[in-house]
Amino acid sequence: MRRRLPVAILANLSLLAVSSLSLAIPVFAHHGFQFEFDGSKYIYITGTLTKVEWENPHLYFNVESKMSPQDPTVPDPSCKVTNWRFEGSSVSLVQRTGTRRAELVESIGKTVTVRACPGKGGLAKGAAETVKVADDREVVVGRKRYYGEGPAPADIDKDPVN
Repeated sequence: MRRRLPVAILANLSLLAVSSLSLAIPVFAHHGFQFEFDGSKYIYITGTLTKVEWENPHLYFNVESKMSPQDPTVPDPSCKVTNWRFEGSSVSLVQRTGTRRAELVESIGKTVTVRACPGKGGLAKGAAETVKVADDREVVVGRKRYYGEGPAPADIDKDPVN
């Protein structure tokens, strides 16, 4: 004769299993820097700041620029305006550098220059480190806080495959 587990125990075990899986999903959803960005290079994109998303897990903002996604060191040959998407560090880390949301929001519609590591694959995106806002102040929004000027140490951000 088989013993059956009481319904309450089965319900609790099912709830535990579902809860454990739902907590693991954000771990898989988060990306690695080296898979999206080239940490060995820097680009400077000048354009109009159009959007700021000041929320976790990262700060995001958009800049419309005539710089070519395929070669960000030169303007697009057809003078096409491209919407660049930049990612900064987490809001709490950015705030620890002294940067405040208002500094970026006040620059919406104005010309800014973003220093960033480019996205891989010729996409119009980057991992932003600093933004030179309209009044010529440079605000830190990314990893420059950890490494200072120049490229990050190769053993930390370098993708060993590429």
